[in-house]
Amino acid sequence: MSEIDGKVFPDDELTSRQRLLAAYRGEEVDRLPYWAKVTNPTWRAGQPEPVRNWSNEELLDYLHADGLVGVGHGVSVVRPHVRTERSTEGNVETRVTHTPDGDLIEQWTWDPDSASWHPTEFPVKTLADLACFRWVYTDLECPANEQAVARSRAHCQQVGERGMTLCGWGTSPLMHLVEHVIGPINVHLMLLDHPDEMAELLALMHAANVALVRTVARNTAADIVCSVENTSTTLISPTQFREYSYQHLCDYGREIKAAGKLHELHMCGHTRVLLREINTIPAASIEAYTSPTLGNTRLVDGRTDAPSKTLVGGTNVNVWLWPLEKLQQYLAAELEACPDNRRTVLTTAGVAPPGCPAEKFRAVGEWLRTVPVRQ
Repeated sequence: MSEIDGKVFPDDELTSRQRLLAAYRGEEVDRLPYWAKVTNPTWRAGQPEPVRNWSNEELLDYLHADGLVGVGHGVSVVRPHVRTERSTEGNVETRVTHTPDGDLIEQWTWDPDSASWHPTEFPVKTLADLACFRWVYTDLECPANEQAVARSRAHCQQVGERGMTLCGWGTSPLMHLVEHVIGPINVHLMLLDHPDEMAELLALMHAANVALVRTVARNTAADIVCSVENTSTTLISPTQFREYSYQHLCDYGREIKAAGKLHELHMCGHTRVLLREINTIPAASIEAYTSPTLGNTRLVDGRTDAPSKTLVGGTNVNVWLWPLEKLQQYLAAELEACPDNRRTVLTTAGVAPPGCPAEKFRAVGEWLRTVPVRQ
């Protein structure tokens, strides 16, 4: 038994890395894995000293949390005949991509509240733009970068038993077009108005992605290779998911599995009606698995309809702003509703809200150490 701040807890039988690996593989764990998404500038910026300047390890130790750590994938992306120029004015970055068939213009705007860039002008607006964009994939080479691979390996060694490591490779074709290239409205219009051109583009994108995923999975030192989908039925229909995204993700999953890595699906939107299809994709986990009202999936939905997947999430950022007692009651009810909680890694789903202090995350970490794991 261990004493923490005068409270007595069972000793851990597993390291954070062992615990998370067991959860991702569906094996027995000594206690529920807990990943507080606080090791990022967004959450840190809202915290007082000295919390905001603690190292990731110090912060996770204080919160009694496990660690999922992002590392580089070790692959270069080279386009010999495509060149992108960037210019910034205020919080707006303009990107001009020069291709042999013409230029593509897009703008991204920095949002200080989320500490991230968001597309505010998409590069593909016309059929002519669509032809230019083909060059981004037909002109693509993705060799391994030995220096980047070495950095990734060193980072993984540094993390050691403190957690698991992961890298993202990118996004499957349809969701990439929706989020970053054509936009959530025009992509559907182009699928209707230009079906042949869109089908050709999607096939080109997928072929290039398979080559990229294969190189990433074979070279990264990370435990997990993540398809960063942001899938949501508020953006694409279930039919479109089955027609496009499903088979693409299956192909990526097979490449990742063949390289001995775990495939993770980053899907943080409304996915409730997709869970049975997602269950059959070669992947170990769904990350940023988000509860209502931001998402529409509860833990019990995933454990019932996608039992082959580890659920990394299970809440949403709003509930972490509730009083501690109400939050713990909510978490207890969500966990109790499940037939088991073996394949569960509890997180905030999205990045931790700055309004939730370290002390609350710590209290949840202490409380979770007392919650029985139903294997």
